Amino acid sequence: MNNVAPLAVGIADAAAMTGVSQNTIRRAVKATDPAAFPPPLRARKVGSGPSAKHLIRVVDLEAWVDAF
Repeated sequence: MNNVAPLAVGIADAAAMTGVSQNTIRRAVKATDPAAFPPPLRARKVGSGPSAKHLIRVVDLEAWVDAF
């Protein structure tokens, strides 16, 4: 049994953790205007091409939720 909390999560897990849709998380990752909704969310793209994934640090996700 693994009880270690993740340092980073993908789009689906970020959506599940925050209760917002995956589309909202994707829009936040692409956002640049902090006054708009959703506010920008820091993420790192892992890989290249259409199969590339985004990793979002849990601390950044928590800060993003606090920005609401």
